[in-house]
Amino acid sequence: MASNTRRVIAQALSTLQRNTLHTGDPMGFNQDYWTGWASGLGLNKEGSPCIYTGRMYQMLPYAQQASKLANRYQGWLACPGMSQLMSWGNRVAGEKTLRRLAAPDQEIGQRGARSLGGIAAGLRAIGLEPGYLFDAEPYSGVLLHDLGADPGARKQAGRLAALFKARGVTQVTAVDPHTVHFLREVFPEYAEGAGVTVKHYLELLAPAVERLRPRAKLPMDQVVVHDSCVMARYLGIVEPIRAVAKALGLEVLEPPNQGQDTACCGGPIEYGFEELSNEVSLLRARELAGVGSQVMVTCPICLLNLARHEQELGLRIWDLGELLGLALADQPASQQPA
Repeated sequence: MASNTRRVIAQALSTLQRNTLHTGDPMGFNQDYWTGWASGLGLNKEGSPCIYTGRMYQMLPYAQQASKLANRYQGWLACPGMSQLMSWGNRVAGEKTLRRLAAPDQEIGQRGARSLGGIAAGLRAIGLEPGYLFDAEPYSGVLLHDLGADPGARKQAGRLAALFKARGVTQVTAVDPHTVHFLREVFPEYAEGAGVTVKHYLELLAPAVERLRPRAKLPMDQVVVHDSCVMARYLGIVEPIRAVAKALGLEVLEPPNQGQDTACCGGPIEYGFEELSNEVSLLRARELAGVGSQVMVTCPICLLNLARHEQELGLRIWDLGELLGLALADQPASQQPA
């Protein structure tokens, strides 16, 4: 069994690494799926700081299906010789199949898109006019790093550094904790001399919360804050989350295991350990549900894993970016998507 598990994990890592090196995308997609969120927002291709999404929110519905497929066919993947066949199949039908299978999961994709739009609205509210690279925005390589495939992460970091240099990007505002940690702590080792300053968007919003003036009342008065492990432990960003939530008119409720003592959401191990990941995320979701039904996260991986249990536990998982979009929107929050 342990041998089979190692084969499955090796195959998953190999596929992610191969996809990233061949297409620049961990899902293996050649067609743009990561810029739709910016449609109609009037973002410029030039601007500082540059919003860098790393495609993390946009890939949520596809990552969910890729994880399901990997676990559904674990027995096949573990068979000697199947690795080559699966590699061939992924190249031939991977993108088409994933796009078709992910169609019913677009609601989680829409939440991701609204979160990114809300982050852009928040930056504008404090007087910044960020740029965005649109279809030229590359994937960072962070999942490869998180899952131990450092050679692939190193090559992708080099590509990213070359693009930033070519575009004159010196200030980056990243939107998720995994990407921020990768760019701040790991990226400089892989791309020496890139000269890029990296901030999480909350590090810009929190010192200027007085400028976050809500235009619409949010559909809740309280939120339970779930701290991302990477955000709290690696980046040390705890209070800024709460400061921004309070500036939007929300009362912050604290669950058991908070701040740097936060509990894991169950990711990003779902590729090879779906059952374990589900058990971990359910434990955390139950802790959160014991405090309140409206839960706020600041990480796409946390959003994806905790949202699995919404119906079962009567929860609604909100990303802070989505709440920023609702609060700073021109139309009332009651008319916005729930």
